[in-house]
Amino acid sequence: MKTLLEWLKPGARVKRYIFLQIVSIALLMFCVVTLSTTVDLTKKMLIAYIALITISIFGLIFSFVLAQKNILYVSLKNISRKSKSIRVRKLLYQDPKLRKGPKVVVIGGGSGLPNILKGLKEYTSNITAVVNVSEDDATLSTANQGMDYLTTGDIRKCIAALSTSESELSKLLTYKNSENETSIGNSILSGLININGSFAKGVEKISEVFKMQGKIYPVTTDNIVLCAGLENGEVVVGKENIIERISEIKSGVKQIFLKEGSVKALPEVIDAIKTANVIVLGPGALYTSVASNLLIEDVSKAIIKSRAKKVYIANIMNQPGQTDGYTLARYVNEIERYIGKHVLDYAIANSGEITQEMIKDFNQEDSTQIKIDLENIQNRAISVVKADLVLTAPGMLIHDSDKIAEIIMSITKSKRIGNLNIVKIKKKHLRREKTLKIKQALNKNKDKKKETKKKKVAKVNTAKEIKVQAKTAATINKIKEAVNKKG
Repeated sequence: MKTLLEWLKPGARVKRYIFLQIVSIALLMFCVVTLSTTVDLTKKMLIAYIALITISIFGLIFSFVLAQKNILYVSLKNISRKSKSIRVRKLLYQDPKLRKGPKVVVIGGGSGLPNILKGLKEYTSNITAVVNVSEDDATLSTANQGMDYLTTGDIRKCIAALSTSESELSKLLTYKNSENETSIGNSILSGLININGSFAKGVEKISEVFKMQGKIYPVTTDNIVLCAGLENGEVVVGKENIIERISEIKSGVKQIFLKEGSVKALPEVIDAIKTANVIVLGPGALYTSVASNLLIEDVSKAIIKSRAKKVYIANIMNQPGQTDGYTLARYVNEIERYIGKHVLDYAIANSGEITQEMIKDFNQEDSTQIKIDLENIQNRAISVVKADLVLTAPGMLIHDSDKIAEIIMSITKSKRIGNLNIVKIKKKHLRREKTLKIKQALNKNKDKKKETKKKKVAKVNTAKEIKVQAKTAATINKIKEAVNKKG
């Protein structure tokens, strides 16, 4: 029964045409039966019957063709999956469901960004991935030079993550030509950039070429140079130099900034942020992949003004050198340091246990697990969602993209997330703050009124005392005068 009811769900664009077929057949049968039983047939009735028969035949053909077209479209679109167990019902409803999904903007870089995209594409096709770039970043500079130096979290990885045939496309994009040792991914990206005349337009065409479940944009097409002031007083210029220098001298980051302040964000990125339902920051290297995007004024202002829910996904492990010993509170406080206080609505953190064996097996000896210390988070209104999010990958520990996607979808649907572990509820905290402020204002008014009453009473008392003293002095003077007269 449940299976039959699933066919009645809206969005497949097939039931309407089947219904039209039934109506057309019924109308045709009605006309044939009535014509065979009617004896006195007038000219007007004949014309009416001919018109009804024509309409019914046209409706029958029209509905049959469109129904078959939609079924064929869905079948051809999903034929690359090569799954014998997949059901037609799922194929029919999946595409419309994804098109109606929430608008999600994911801002970051490194290997964390494509991993999150993998999970989100199963729930919505309205995804915008904003990729971190800089002048010395291989994702931008070397694509045009035909060099094969792409980081694991570059645009190529995002293309594969958002593609419906992820594994096959990933193999294709990483395949190297034996003649010049250049990967196919670099060649395709370089070709699209040259054909379309700019990096932004070239990346935009990628979604059309590879039929991705979303769009990919660089945060800006301006030449930006990331700089970092270290704890030891040293200033390092260039993203790659920052990563190398920090790992070399083991000095923490005190502050990051752009060499050129007047950097404009890509207009498509700002438009996506304005219309988003959810804005996701992270996971990824705190300073070089996530916070560096917030240094662009247009981006940070758009996020603050947006009505979307702002979510930060904390890393599972600290990055050696860059964030040694950082806790969840330190990550959240640093993000809001660059974007603005009390901007984040949610933080998603891993509460799963990471054993020493896992640390050894996945080459994480120099790193430590991020601890959740809610009491040190400056934004007391933030809702912290804790869950076991650890998955293992070759040489690393990564987030469970499916669980992350489920949590983000839960955030989009409701103000509260049901059974998930929410530590603080923003609205309750804000209400408490408002009531406290109102009480403080009322108490101040009461104190002022008491003070004014005391002053008034004091003035009245002093006036009475003056009158009494004057009367007393007058009586004493009269007595003195009477005594003098008698004497």
